[in-house]
Amino acid sequence: MTGSDIPSSIDSSALAGTTTVVRSRLASLLVDAVDEYAIYALDPNGVVTTWNRGAQRIKGYTAEEIVGRDFAVFFTPEDVDAGKPARELAAAAAQGHSRDEGWRVRKDGSRFWANVTLTAIVDSDGHLDGFAKITRDDTDRRQMEEQVRRLELLSDRERIAHAMHETIVHTIFEASLTLEGALKLIGHPVALQRVRSAIDTLDSTLKQIRTIVLDLDTSGAGG
Repeated sequence: MTGSDIPSSIDSSALAGTTTVVRSRLASLLVDAVDEYAIYALDPNGVVTTWNRGAQRIKGYTAEEIVGRDFAVFFTPEDVDAGKPARELAAAAAQGHSRDEGWRVRKDGSRFWANVTLTAIVDSDGHLDGFAKITRDDTDRRQMEEQVRRLELLSDRERIAHAMHETIVHTIFEASLTLEGALKLIGHPVALQRVRSAIDTLDSTLKQIRTIVLDLDTSGAGG
């Protein structure tokens, strides 16, 4: 068929409509192909309307199980009680989008650390049609950050332990030597006994502090 054989009754709006459908289908296929991100849509009230493979992998629900349910099911009970799901919707509707990081709940009840972007979808008249939500599981990143913080705390504890050893222990040791030097100058037996008792106490304290420092170093090395 040549160009002159195309019926004149086919107008450009029909072709544009077909193009829109194709683009929409391609976008849907691309979204479903992504499995590293949970990508899904909500209606204006927060009810799930679409679901991709990434959402199923991260959250554990199939499309049949979750479409039609309120997205509050993904939040922890504490966040639900605090009204967080409604606040997220309100923020996205007012600002165009909202971002959040926090614990979310899978179908099996386990929790994961989520990085979330919620975007409002509006029609040509500016009326809210719903929301698009993208969630990434950042649990591994959070665990790595917590491990780094724990190592930093251990390092701080080691510095404190060595500071104790270099200051307090040194001071007590000097006090003990001073008392030992004063023993020969004391003639009264009761005073002599008290000084000897004080020296014994200082020596015992030194041993305890050294034991504490050693324990800190050992636990830091094994942590």
